[in-house]
Amino acid sequence: MKHFYLIILTLLLVACGDEEQFTIDCDIKGLGSKGVEMVYYNKGYRKVTFHPVDNKVRLKGDSPDLTMVDLFTLDGDLIFTCVAKNGEELEVKMTLDDPASLRIKGNKPSEQYSEFLSANSDVLNSRSPHDINALLTEEISAHPDRISSTMLLITRFYTPGYEMLADSLLNVLAVEARPAGLSRSYSSMVGEQVSATARGDVKPITIHSGRDTIAKFTPSFQSYGLLAFVSARKPDSITSKLRALYDDMSSKRFKLLEISLQTDSLTWRTAISGDNAKWMQAWVPGGSGAQQIRNLAIPRTPYFIVTDSTGSQIYRGSSISMADTILRSHMRPEPSQPDSVVAQPTDSLNTIKAANTAL
Repeated sequence: MKHFYLIILTLLLVACGDEEQFTIDCDIKGLGSKGVEMVYYNKGYRKVTFHPVDNKVRLKGDSPDLTMVDLFTLDGDLIFTCVAKNGEELEVKMTLDDPASLRIKGNKPSEQYSEFLSANSDVLNSRSPHDINALLTEEISAHPDRISSTMLLITRFYTPGYEMLADSLLNVLAVEARPAGLSRSYSSMVGEQVSATARGDVKPITIHSGRDTIAKFTPSFQSYGLLAFVSARKPDSITSKLRALYDDMSSKRFKLLEISLQTDSLTWRTAISGDNAKWMQAWVPGGSGAQQIRNLAIPRTPYFIVTDSTGSQIYRGSSISMADTILRSHMRPEPSQPDSVVAQPTDSLNTIKAANTAL
């Protein structure tokens, strides 16, 4: 009898242990015995290293709620993504460096996600943000009740410049399809970029300039202005565009202010030493969180904001070419035509229907 109870207790302990973790059995051809790193979130990001044997490895993690799980090589290359929670056992089969070969079994969101990636690998690997986002918009709109749609939005949607569309897609997703544990960070990032504060009128800016003077940017003092946010040394293509804009535009109608978000002023001064810039260059301590520019919610660098005389943002994004085109179209209107505002295409995408039409 005592032996019987011991067997029952052992089985219970094993069952409880299974409920306190998730496991992912991987068979990845070409992986060999190269180490891998699993990254997931549970009260903070967790990184666990595993060592495969003959292409196979069993991953183990702990998350009571559904969490995104990424597997990387030790060189930092993403191998695959899935979702899992405690008590689940997943199986993954694929060939390394062949995303189309991915097959995941064990929970429906991961299965649907991997099936979509495999079926649409050509477009998803095309490096065309327009084509990728059009494909994902169609899929998410067709299946707003799937957690796999949330996974696709977070991991494969090209967000820079498409923040308004991303926000529309988030709102289309059913509540149960976007659990907070998966979508919170992405939703917060997108929300910051589409907020009325970030896209509102640009107020006068006053910061310290590299020439020991005060750099001021007041939209109402000129017809149009350009705020160029940079960090590391600028590519020559950006410097050339800024120089051409400064040389070609009337100083009475146009103002250019370059703001560095470098971590320290010495690095910034070194970076601009060879620019020979005639336009205003300034460094702001605190980066994008500095008081003078915090409300603009600069998401990355380089980043450009074009304003009119009222402070309205008529462009915000990472493309200096787009900023240049918009400025020149406004500064050189047709002879009998008044200046007009050219809005970002993505800013008009307030509904999924409109987004699909635009795409």
